[in-house]
Amino acid sequence: MSILDRFTNGVGEAADRAKFEADKALRVRRIKSEVEKLEEQVQEATVAVGKKAVELRPAGLEGLIDQVEKLQVQLEAKKEELAKAQTDEFVEPEPTAKFCPSCGTELQPGTKFCPSCGEKIA
Repeated sequence: MSILDRFTNGVGEAADRAKFEADKALRVRRIKSEVEKLEEQVQEATVAVGKKAVELRPAGLEGLIDQVEKLQVQLEAKKEELAKAQTDEFVEPEPTAKFCPSCGTELQPGTKFCPSCGEKIA
């Protein structure tokens, strides 16, 4: 196979892959759009059912409405907790003080010998 043939085959494969990826992106975008439309329709139907239920049985729904409101408050609190958890960063602990095992003098971090008694620090 000549260099020109190999180059032509390589370019053809790259073009095929580019076409596949473009088609895939379009297909994914179309499906996402369809999913969003269906979610909107489900939401609208759910709201319509809720409105109809309120019209038909207003007294029996008070407990359920209270429950939904409490759940919404809990949901918002959890969303805030999640947002905080996602932004938390690791805090390095403060180094704990070390003391000379021989005389008990407080040592600075990285000290190799006790400044008071000269004991070698491990």
